[in-house]
Amino acid sequence: MKKCLAIFITICFASFYAFNFANAGVWDRCKVCHNGNLAPDEKTLKEKYQTADKLIRAAKDSQNPMMKSYKGEEELKEAAKDLGLK
Repeated sequence: MKKCLAIFITICFASFYAFNFANAGVWDRCKVCHNGNLAPDEKTLKEKYQTADKLIRAAKDSQNPMMKSYKGEEELKEAAKDLGLK
């Protein structure tokens, strides 16, 4: 019985940590705020910034304090890619 319990607990912890290692796209973190209420949603951003360069430039130039931690070049490129911008 103790062996079954130990195996069960090990499987539970392994499952829990496996979910933490799953890497969602960068846009998945962005869309929490970019939902159309707090910030422009995906459709609006695609219409306003047709290229990845324009989106990245706008994100870097943003004065919104919520964008301070999202100014990394690679992260913004990945978000633009997730949006389908080239």
